[in-house]
Amino acid sequence: MQTNNQTTYTLGKLQMYDECPQKYKLCYIDKVHIVEPISKTQTGTAIHNLINYYLKGMDVSKMVEALNSNEKKLWHNFKNSNISNYKFVDSEYAFNLKIDEYWLSGRIDALFEYDGDYIIIDWKTGEKFTPDNVKFQTSFYLLCMYEILKLKGLLKKPEELSLHYVDLASDNAIRIGFDEDLYWNYKTQILNIIRKINENKNFFCNKTDNCKKCKYYRACPYY
Repeated sequence: MQTNNQTTYTLGKLQMYDECPQKYKLCYIDKVHIVEPISKTQTGTAIHNLINYYLKGMDVSKMVEALNSNEKKLWHNFKNSNISNYKFVDSEYAFNLKIDEYWLSGRIDALFEYDGDYIIIDWKTGEKFTPDNVKFQTSFYLLCMYEILKLKGLLKKPEELSLHYVDLASDNAIRIGFDEDLYWNYKTQILNIIRKINENKNFFCNKTDNCKKCKYYRACPYY
């Protein structure tokens, strides 16, 4: 059982440290607050909520009527995807689990079952993506959900789990498989990052070409 003084590690925290340790320090240790416009996330949030309600059998007709033209395109692509071929298990599934001595928590968009295997679905509604720019998300979701489903007796081996990124903007999908080697690679990767965070030192800035685009750029002591 988790106690109040134990740190919980989320995808966002670990991904930010992996991207730039100094950015992690500014956000989670120094607690520098940067106000951002919410318009970038409004469309994604609306579609994610709509899909969640729809999958859970709720009447979403009024929500669909209120969509703007871009959102209607995303909704159309969702309705015409092959999701209906899979057995729905859950959506907006929140998890909290312990791996070794560390607690991890997160939330997946949806979980489906097909022919005895389980499929994690992650809807993408914004910028174009490739497997390379979601590598950390992939490792976090597959590792955590495999541990959870295995504990529930629903899986026996990693190959019975996969992660599908469904790009509703381009109407494309990318399937990421899983196996024993990847399980150990992902586990090692995530635990190594947690241990580096716990050392509480070496919060360096990676200094890449993207630094000026970082919302913490003006607060970064390296500039």
